[in-house]
Amino acid sequence: MINKADAIIIGSGGLGAATAYYLSKRKGLSVALVDKHDIGSQTSPRAAGMVSCVRKSDLMTSLIKDACRKIEAFTEETGQPLDWVHSGSLKIARRPQDAEVIKADFERSRRMGLDVELISPEQASRLNPFLKPTGVVAAMWIGDDRYFDPAQVAVGFAKAAARQGATLLPNTDVLSVNISAGKVTGVTTANGIIEGSIVVDAAGAWTRQVAEASGIRVPLVPTRQQLIVTEPLDGARADLPMVRIMDAAVYTRPCQGGFLWGVYEETPRFFDMQSLGANFDVKDMPLDIEVLRAAAIEVKDQFPVLQTAKVREFRGGIPTMTADGHHILGPAPGTAGFYFASGCNVAGLSISPAVGELLATWIVDGEPRVDLSLMSVTRFNDRAWSEPELHREAAWQYRHFYGAV
Repeated sequence: MINKADAIIIGSGGLGAATAYYLSKRKGLSVALVDKHDIGSQTSPRAAGMVSCVRKSDLMTSLIKDACRKIEAFTEETGQPLDWVHSGSLKIARRPQDAEVIKADFERSRRMGLDVELISPEQASRLNPFLKPTGVVAAMWIGDDRYFDPAQVAVGFAKAAARQGATLLPNTDVLSVNISAGKVTGVTTANGIIEGSIVVDAAGAWTRQVAEASGIRVPLVPTRQQLIVTEPLDGARADLPMVRIMDAAVYTRPCQGGFLWGVYEETPRFFDMQSLGANFDVKDMPLDIEVLRAAAIEVKDQFPVLQTAKVREFRGGIPTMTADGHHILGPAPGTAGFYFASGCNVAGLSISPAVGELLATWIVDGEPRVDLSLMSVTRFNDRAWSEPELHREAAWQYRHFYGAV
């Protein structure tokens, strides 16, 4: 246990570990990465590990392009392993209104320099024979997309940060962020006080608990996300394109000789982390495989193998959703030294290399190198979100992650 650090990062998932890594690269800056569980053990390793470069804004597209470059250079930069496959992906519309969204996505993506192409349903099926053209009205090929092993990212960043002098403190529960005269002075943990003038709340599903224990309101909702990894299937090559079916919000990618697949359901389950108790671990989250079975039926004409493939692994995580689908990143108003790195909106791990570097720059230099006001928590200041309102908007963002109308 230490008693002082220049920067204290709470939460060692992808966003927290990446921030700790990039902060630890700054000479003379002491960094502590604190987690109530084992390092990188909660939602991050349970993610799908899919990188989607077609986003709803220029900012997010730019950030994910930067993240792609960092994923490619991850091992060289950090010295840690990261297995990734540059497979490309297929975005699929089954309704005319979603085909219009794909056209807009295509035009914006071309303008942003992405490798995209509008293709026929039959061409899409030739690229990934498990995808059938039945009922498909439009398809887009995204050549920049890739996938990676989600279990390696957060742990890799954390180990690399430790090699640069950061202190890793697993199994250390943060009870409160200490604030005096509007400034952060450190944190109180179950093992004692750590003094420090910078605290980053990257606690994932526990972000609200950390912030609200210090009187800071942050409107996000811990949300259950579930996925299946199938047993190996004949023809399921690692380089087959990932597939995203817009209106059904179903995604799939190759995984260990089979497929990994999941769904952003219409009525997701939200969690009050406080009510789950101090010892709750994401691996103990209640799962419901019927949600996946219903999703498999919904896309049976396009991806019939999902109905018959045997389940090798069924897992889930708890990403955090916001009312507008954007991350919450940067300083908390009125509390000098308090920063957020949360509100991942089911896309935090893939973008964490870019976000971690930007936040580290923001903390040390006083401003990020790009305008991140879109992600500021202050954007919610004009509304006092009730829990029902927040849940309604967050559920909509969850279901419509792929832009379906």
